[in-house]
Amino acid sequence: MIRSVLTLRSTPEKVEPIFEMYRTEQILRESLALTRAVASEISAAVDGSGEIIVTALWPDEAAYQEWIDHPNRGRTAPALTALLADAEIGVGRLYRVDHGVSKNSEPR
Repeated sequence: MIRSVLTLRSTPEKVEPIFEMYRTEQILRESLALTRAVASEISAAVDGSGEIIVTALWPDEAAYQEWIDHPNRGRTAPALTALLADAEIGVGRLYRVDHGVSKNSEPR
């Protein structure tokens, strides 16, 4: 399994509008529907800094690349670009998941 992590450093007042766009446009749901992604999340730092991370779990690097290359990926780009105009957008990074546990499942 591979986990992708994208960091967005915005201002605290833009966190909710960014979340709202992700919800309204169903960006995470669309990435699951159009690819082999297993799960995805968008989260904000609890310290109020405005930092956001977008993470997803993929079966392999090829599955992640399918999303990067998918023509729908940029569908919301103009509106999202406007919201992130003053944000620092980090480089998306991939991590190999060694193992994990959760209360509702056996170890992966």
